[in-house]
Amino acid sequence: MRDALAVVFARAPEPGQVKTRLARDVGDARACALYRWLGARVVASLTGDGSRPYDVAVRVTPSGACDAVRAWVPGADAYAPQGEGDLGERLARATSDGFEAGYRAVVLVGTDCLAVTDGRVREALRALEGLDAALGPARDGGYYLLALARSLPVFEGVPWSTGRVAEVTRGLVRDAGARLAELAVETDIDTVDDLDALRGHPDAPVG
Repeated sequence: MRDALAVVFARAPEPGQVKTRLARDVGDARACALYRWLGARVVASLTGDGSRPYDVAVRVTPSGACDAVRAWVPGADAYAPQGEGDLGERLARATSDGFEAGYRAVVLVGTDCLAVTDGRVREALRALEGLDAALGPARDGGYYLLALARSLPVFEGVPWSTGRVAEVTRGLVRDAGARLAELAVETDIDTVDDLDALRGHPDAPVG
């Protein structure tokens, strides 16, 4: 077991169930193909270096899709269901599970951002050497990464799927008396307007 844990939140890649806002413009099949491509890049980057200072766990929804997700994004150290509840409850559960398992830091990421790489996770972990949390804000007002050096009450009362997620999370960190590092602002690819972030990636299935 390594000192830190990177937790990737992933949904089974089924057309009509992923990238639904993007699918309204490009169709379910192309949106799902992009989701599969993004998720594979994220997990491959995090798992590819044997010298990485963190374990990788993939938290899966729906609960019965662990085998399908493992086949899509192999190489992680563990695969487990996200469990019930809203996103905040599921993030909180994954975080508490990580700390209870003995990890000194937990890094939460999704599969929507090309900037979620081994290098960015290492940057977040370096920030935690002197601070309590590190936030990777997304241009849409959400976040693509949240790293914690200890359990903090930063998941309840967050208006998920709105442009205020990062702002409210910053406030919750401050209210807990914790110290926060800010990483670079990056783009989550959720809508057709975000596809410009794929320039320079000719292998992307939607461009």
